Amino acid sequence: MSKDIQDTSNVIGDSVHKGRPKDEEPHIKRSVKRKKEIIEYLVKVDLKKLGIDENMFEELQALFKMFDLDSDGVLSLAEFQKVLSLLGHSDADGYAQVAASNVSVDKKFYSVSFNEYLTMVSRQRTTEPDEGSLMEVFKMFDKEGTGKIPEIQLRKILSKKFGEESSEIDEMMAEYGRLHVSSPQDDKEGERCVEYKQFVEMLQM
Repeated sequence: MSKDIQDTSNVIGDSVHKGRPKDEEPHIKRSVKRKKEIIEYLVKVDLKKLGIDENMFEELQALFKMFDLDSDGVLSLAEFQKVLSLLGHSDADGYAQVAASNVSVDKKFYSVSFNEYLTMVSRQRTTEPDEGSLMEVFKMFDKEGTGKIPEIQLRKILSKKFGEESSEIDEMMAEYGRLHVSSPQDDKEGERCVEYKQFVEMLQM
């Protein structure tokens, strides 16, 4: 086998994240193939049990890689905040430490490994949002305190933050329309809006 196609692999275990255990198992494996370095994240969780299929895994991995600038399989708190922002968390800066503390072994600097990140996403998708958490999120997008948010924004929140499927969201909106004949309403920009308190109350019925 010629040198340019030889696959030489080694596993990286050393971490620059000081809050993580010194004897922690490695998070990535580096390989050189055709003179190009390949970085592979080591998956140690059961993706099936987490409800993460192949397509979702690829998307989540691509997002993690985007902010894993040193390619060590661990995100700093600042990097994790950026990931949460793209996952639909408008309050990512404030939420990041709370989310990290729920899954990370790093209780000092709140770094998050790839597997901890997958676990967090799974928990968020499988946890039913309560009335308080829904109202809190919707209010963040109601900058003028009107009690309404654009329907398109509400759909994005339900999809990205709470993991609802588009078909389920369509059913929610149809039910909301039946209960509140005059809603959704158009705002001054012509966007269809939803009175989110009514929407949340409907979900709790």
